[in-house]
This record gives sequence, structure tokens and C-alpha cells, in this order.
Amino acid sequence: MREAHQHIHRHVPPRTVLSALVITLAAAGVEFGGAWYGGSLFLFADATHLVAHIGIFAVLLIPAARWHERGEELLTLAVLILVALIALGIVVSSCRELFAPHKELPNAASMLLAVFGLGANLMTAFLFAAPSKTRWSFRAALAHELSDGALTVFGLLGALAIHFFGWHWVDPTLSLLVGLWLWVWTARLLLRWMRLGREAWMLES
Repeated sequence: MREAHQHIHRHVPPRTVLSALVITLAAAGVEFGGAWYGGSLFLFADATHLVAHIGIFAVLLIPAARWHERGEELLTLAVLILVALIALGIVVSSCRELFAPHKELPNAASMLLAVFGLGANLMTAFLFAAPSKTRWSFRAALAHELSDGALTVFGLLGALAIHFFGWHWVDPTLSLLVGLWLWVWTARLLLRWMRLGREAWMLES
């Protein structure tokens, strides 16, 4: 199993993961700028979510070596705990905003910048499609990217709802969905680790 595991990793070019990292950070930068300009909590949450992907990419970049399995396990657990804390912060901020007195609506046009995040999700999913056929870690990352893309589509629809109907609750609700989705994703992987141990991050049989 270990030999097969290392063999698979040697055939995942680091440039694939690094390309996904650059694309993701660029999209996050655009969204952070849009969140600051337009006052959108959803856009800020989505950008923070994209930055959290750095941890995923770091796990995927661990080189095959004698310490690989242990290093992958420890780094993955650290990333999951960090993402869980980020998700908790997003949920708390979203709930606070949702029940606060209505303030000025976010700029719906700036929320459309979430399309950059959607583009990053789809491009990363494309880059991970081939290695996901043999590596569970890439398969999990691919599924996460596609799910993120679906969530971003709701954000784009929410921007239209704010523009046409002026609903104050849409922006914090979308942000809350991002936080809850992060929490569910983290919990699912932690439960897999509790059930399978180190095997959770290894090649599927």
C-alpha cells in the first residue's frame, strides 16, 4: 500500500496544485476588494473560504517520502481545525448581522464579483480531475471545489435578489450558508479520520 501510495504521489505534478493555488488566491483578492467596496458579508465569507483552501493545497503538495503519511495526517488535521474555527467565525458574524437592525444594503453589483470565485472553483476542479481518479485527497478536494461552485451560484442569485427586491436578510444568510457548509465539510472529514485513522487520507481500494 505504501509503495502504491508514493507512486501515485510522484505522478501528481506540483505545478498542478501550484496553478490552483495561484488562481484561488487571485480570485480571493478580487473578492476581498469587492467585499470592502460593496460592504458584502457574503463576498467576504466567500473570499475567506477561498483563502482557507491554501491549507488543502499544502496537504496535496507534501512530497512522497518516508514521513509522508504521518505528515499528511498531521497537516490535514491542523487544516481541518483551522477551517472549523474560520467557519465558526463566519457563522457567528452572519448571525449577528442577520439579527441586527437593518443597515445599508450591500452593493449588489460588487457581489457579482463572486463569479471570480466560481471561476477559480471550476478551474481547480479541472486541474484536479485527473489525479482525483487515483487519490482520495484529490477526489475530496475536487468534490469540495464543485460544491463551492454550487454555493457561489446561490450567491450570484442572491445579488440579483438584493438588486431587484432590496432584501436585507439575503447577504448575511448567504454568508451563514458558507460558514455552515465549511463546518459540514470539516465535520465529514474529521469523522472519516476518526473512523479510518491514517487510512482516511490514503488511496482508496
